[in-house]
Amino acid sequence: MRLGTFGREYWVTTERERAEDYGSEFVSAFRRLDIEFSDISIKDPCDGCVVPTTDHVIKVGTISVDEAADFAEKVNRAMDQLAQYRKLHGPLPEPATENSAS
Repeated sequence: MRLGTFGREYWVTTERERAEDYGSEFVSAFRRLDIEFSDISIKDPCDGCVVPTTDHVIKVGTISVDEAADFAEKVNRAMDQLAQYRKLHGPLPEPATENSAS
């Protein structure tokens, strides 16, 4: 039997890639609000853990009370701006989907 080389695909599964993709979208969305999670990570499934998991989990880590206050202020400010826009211009248009182009 000949053992060949292996690449990244040996370690990375489709579910891991999905977690990385959505985790990246999550971080990017909060960065638009100037919110940074310094402790964010992706935890792999763990069936031998105290609390077994079958899926990848995105952990935002621990935030201080001051960070929580800052994050809440930024989110609330963005939501207030959105509410003001809706008051002046009506609801936002639905985003285009791949199916709507056909």
